[in-house]
Amino acid sequence: MASLTPNSLEQLRARLLQRAESSIPVWPVAVRSCADRNALAVLLGTMLGKLPHDDIAPLVRPILLEQDENGSWGNDLSRTLEIVQALSQAQRPEARPHLNKAVTWLEEHPNRRQLRAETLLLLGHTTGLGAPIRFKQILKPALHVAIDWSFRNRNTSRKLAAHLLLGEKGSDNAKMSALIRRQLSDGSWEGNARTTALAMAALRQAGLPASDSLFDRGFRFMRVLQQWDGNDLIQAPCDVSNALHALTLRSVLLAGAENNDAAPSAMLLLHQQDQSGGWAIGSGQPVDVLTTAMALDALAMFGDSPLETRWARRRAAEFLIAAQNRDGSFSMLPRSNGFALRGRANGASLEATCYALLGLCECGESNAAQAMSRAAGYIRRHQLKSGAFAESSLKSALYSTVLAAEALDLFGGTRADVERALDWVQGTQHVLGGFGDDLGLTSWHTAVAIRGLSLRPARYAEALSMARTHLTMRQDDETKWWNDPAANLFVPALGMRMSVTELTTLAALESLHTGSRTRAQRSRKPRTTPTPER
Repeated sequence: MASLTPNSLEQLRARLLQRAESSIPVWPVAVRSCADRNALAVLLGTMLGKLPHDDIAPLVRPILLEQDENGSWGNDLSRTLEIVQALSQAQRPEARPHLNKAVTWLEEHPNRRQLRAETLLLLGHTTGLGAPIRFKQILKPALHVAIDWSFRNRNTSRKLAAHLLLGEKGSDNAKMSALIRRQLSDGSWEGNARTTALAMAALRQAGLPASDSLFDRGFRFMRVLQQWDGNDLIQAPCDVSNALHALTLRSVLLAGAENNDAAPSAMLLLHQQDQSGGWAIGSGQPVDVLTTAMALDALAMFGDSPLETRWARRRAAEFLIAAQNRDGSFSMLPRSNGFALRGRANGASLEATCYALLGLCECGESNAAQAMSRAAGYIRRHQLKSGAFAESSLKSALYSTVLAAEALDLFGGTRADVERALDWVQGTQHVLGGFGDDLGLTSWHTAVAIRGLSLRPARYAEALSMARTHLTMRQDDETKWWNDPAANLFVPALGMRMSVTELTTLAALESLHTGSRTRAQRSRKPRTTPTPER
């Protein structure tokens, strides 16, 4: 059976723990594709005069690499126009041929109906051009309608920013004050890079001086979310630190790390727990069910020391029980969350339900028994005749099936359903030994499949051997990392999937280290010693 040597595994585990410890409280990640976000960083940095000269070329390189053959970026008129403006302001000689191709594409695609009002407003006030519309009196009402339609029933920061960009300098002090009040403690607006960029552009247009500390804090938020990826500088869309620390804690403990080594991630999770008992995926984001279940699962494995972890588990379990839907399922966002009430889809999620069941099974709270039974019933009702489970938020049937098999196996009493699911997983294995969905073979899918098949190591011994061999061969010889892309993290509040290579490496570390499932052994003691009554 091919696997990493014990020394290699130890080095990889130590590197992950070092990343977790050194990145407190924010763990930035390089999320590609990034052209539109890097363009925003260039535009805003230039507008505010805060972009270091040495960072311009590293921000521009990824933009150029992601340009399509036809000269556009994703055949998107608004995105291409924003990127063209950013490259023009960057004034990098290597960008000139790319700019020429992009301008040619724009000239050949004059359908202005595809141009979003937000882009038109943003470019008008990040380029020093003043009002962006030549025939302002005619088009202004139409843009107001477009903005209100885009953000109907939602009084978000982006809507406020758009209206400020449409107005004259100093014309609406009430909206300006409202937008200033919406800035969060981390310097962002709504916890993501695009909204933060739009808000700063709007406030600058409204007359706020560039020297105001608000801009320092806002641009610092964008800088914190930038990560070096080789020679490139990548602007991440939002902070996902809590999810990364939760999954790191889980994986390194299952890979044999001692509690003292994994303590930084556990302490950060304890510190970041919301008053409601839940966790957000990162700073500036709303509390969500998925991250809460991940954190509960990880802290349950961590154990009862310090004592605060026991109370944190109880509060998290109560949060999940209260968030459960009537049919036993869980949604990504709790029903009381404001984001769910502003038109965002917030239906039942199989992934959130499976993670909630895993967390509730691990935490050892006796009052969670009914919620666990209802969640298990929901999962079983959604198993297909083939044994698989339909794709959910990450759009991966393989991941949904493995997650459901893990949850049902931990709950108990569903052996036949678990093995039907794992038989389906085994049937999707490629002749090379790897696994994947529509994206082709990926290390993340292979590691996830190994994790699932390890529930029954004797039954799937041959498939496991082939998969581990394949996974080991996909490791980068130089960095010892797994870098092939897979959409392996879902941001509930933004409704977007992200490819985070750290999660692929964590999954690979866990799957290569454990020949059989150790979760039940590690968590048996916490589950039999529930948190005492106050």
